[in-house]
Amino acid sequence: MSIKTVVDEDKGVVTIFVIGSFDVSAYEEFKENCRKYLTDSNTFIIDLEQATYMDSSALGMLLLLREKTLGDKTRVRLINVGTEVQSILEIAQFNQLFLIEPKA
Repeated sequence: MSIKTVVDEDKGVVTIFVIGSFDVSAYEEFKENCRKYLTDSNTFIIDLEQATYMDSSALGMLLLLREKTLGDKTRVRLINVGTEVQSILEIAQFNQLFLIEPKA
């Protein structure tokens, strides 16, 4: 698992690419990237195109990010979500908390 972060400071967009399993091993790196780029207006895009798996700790990380952005659904988007990860998000009813865009 690895995390790659790209920041567009002009647009206030932080894109976090998750590669491999999104699990407890990503916790510190994901948390640090969110903390480092969290402002009152930055939006976060979590690109899950290369994520192969997601566990409950990853769900917790997303919930923490949602909390830090004051529950503003427009500030955290999950994009390029594959079918396996999509089913995990649906079971957890994250579609009610986040904007989720499936992989094209």
